[in-house]
Amino acid sequence: MVTRMVLKHDPNPEPHESDELFVAFANTLSHTRGEPHDDLQDSEALLRWLRARGLLSARGRATEAAHLRRDPEEDARRMDRFRMLRSVLHEVAAEISRDGQPSDESITELNHVLRHGLHYHQLRRGRDGDEYEVSQVGDRLDQARAAIAGSFAHFLADDAPERLRVCANEGCRWIFVDRSPAGRRRWCDMRTCGNQAKVARHRARARAKDSGVPAAAAPG
Repeated sequence: MVTRMVLKHDPNPEPHESDELFVAFANTLSHTRGEPHDDLQDSEALLRWLRARGLLSARGRATEAAHLRRDPEEDARRMDRFRMLRSVLHEVAAEISRDGQPSDESITELNHVLRHGLHYHQLRRGRDGDEYEVSQVGDRLDQARAAIAGSFAHFLADDAPERLRVCANEGCRWIFVDRSPAGRRRWCDMRTCGNQAKVARHRARARAKDSGVPAAAAPG
């Protein structure tokens, strides 16, 4: 997992990381020198993540955890659904970086997730029969998944989708929203991935100089 360091009194501070829900979820899959690291390796980790972001209540998390422990097949299905959404987020980010817009197939996949998150509210009598309560009816995990997909859908519709980037560091591949004034960021963090790229270019020029290859022909 790529470590982000914040330096005090930095004269050129890095723009704040996006607080978009879909970005945080997409980047639960990170890479270090090209090796993948999954922060959501099992349903317990997934439920903790959803709870930490307010997508599940404490009671909802406990209920879902107990249910998934009793049903390993359902546990696997749920994990597959969330991982599918994460793959769609990465794919759309790559499509926008490459083609300027998401494909129709990716939009269909996103809408599929949104459709399965439908829920409604229902009025019920309380236990004593004199009071009433309003409860939300629907699948908790599908609703949480749809909330993440909805965050992405609203970003594409209402924000600046052309600012969605995939980190240029091939060993990282985080996605991020470029909020810099010029809109020309190539790396998720200049102090980590950007600095690695600079070091790589410097080494390539040094090797080219030592071997007699013109600097313009050096890789990177």
